[in-house]
Amino acid sequence: MLLRAHQIKKGFSNGKKRIEVLKGINFEVNKGEKIAILGPSGSGKTTLLNILGTLERPDSGEVFWEEKVLNFRDERELSFIRRKKMGFVFQFYHLMPELNVLENIMLPGLMEGLPRKEAQKRGEELLKRLKLSEKAWQRIYTLSGGERQKVAIARAIFLSPKILFADEPTGNLDAESAKEVVQLFLELNQELSLTLVVVTHNLEIAKKMDRIYLLKEGFLVEYSETSLRESGD
Repeated sequence: MLLRAHQIKKGFSNGKKRIEVLKGINFEVNKGEKIAILGPSGSGKTTLLNILGTLERPDSGEVFWEEKVLNFRDERELSFIRRKKMGFVFQFYHLMPELNVLENIMLPGLMEGLPRKEAQKRGEELLKRLKLSEKAWQRIYTLSGGERQKVAIARAIFLSPKILFADEPTGNLDAESAKEVVQLFLELNQELSLTLVVVTHNLEIAKKMDRIYLLKEGFLVEYSETSLRESGD
């Protein structure tokens, strides 16, 4: 078992009103799995992803990483796991506009103290893998949305994480770019045994995953493709 959540609860205060978003989530991910989480807007998908990725603390419940319970008060341990074991991809890329494409990809390695030559070699290898070598020295603003997302993915896997969390990774892309990004996820999963947890509204992405979950009214339910289609979600 790579990642497991037990009875995760999370709520927010809206004035005097308390809104319970997650009402006892149980969830587990095995190494090398591809998992999609679907749900209506505002259902708490991003909140759940952030908790699984240790970016946000649950109100109660436990998250286990490789069967060890995580202490959400130990920021040093959480930071280490995020940097070394996890990768994150977001809808809006979060790339550094003042850096060129290669520098954006190299950034995690440089922050970990990797020699610049070694980081550059690794970055160039990833660009070649993504067929973006000719873009290495360009600024981010010159890239298409699909190219920016590929750069964000390359940055996320630079340090060879065990799991990649993706929050609506195709939500800002046209259909063709979305298709390319999904194909890249599938190849990384196949070639690197990279575990994927993808939050998405895109049913076509979900269908390519090993398992599909629906987050609705604070609870997470596993769905087969057939039952998902029948539910209308």
